[in-house]
Amino acid sequence: NQTQAAPRKTGRGVKIALGLSLALNLLIVGVVAGAVWGKIGGSPGNGGPMTLRTLGLGPMVFVLDREDRDALRDRLRAEERTFQPVMRGLGGAMGDFAEALRAAPFDREAAAAALAQSRVQIEAVQSHGHEVLLDHLEMMAPEARGELADRLERRLRHGRGGERGGSRG
Repeated sequence: NQTQAAPRKTGRGVKIALGLSLALNLLIVGVVAGAVWGKIGGSPGNGGPMTLRTLGLGPMVFVLDREDRDALRDRLRAEERTFQPVMRGLGGAMGDFAEALRAAPFDREAAAAALAQSRVQIEAVQSHGHEVLLDHLEMMAPEARGELADRLERRLRHGRGGERGGSRG
């Protein structure tokens, strides 16, 4: 007497998790695209650290001095043409993703391929952001890098809210 188990349906929690994952991926793509298509690095006092952060610089942007952030922004603006082909590729991938969203039935493979292509483009932007940061850090005096490391460790210890008493610049 064998009992065959009925195929299990995808649970509601899994569907919600997949939906949230998709939304997060789209948010990340949108933020990066906006940062690069718009003003690379942003302007001081106008969300600058967040836009530099989307280039893969993470919490480093928030512990750099204003002058260091400005120097990074200036270099990124000067190299804006470097990002144009990448952004065209990202735009194409997002167009492909939009088509996959409209397909009936849903074309999961096409959507996955479009997201994978967008990830390649985003990684290219972030890789360049890392190179710009490393070049800048290499020019800093050892003492300045040590102070920067101290600020980074303090920020990481205090979590997302940063240091108590407000954020830097």
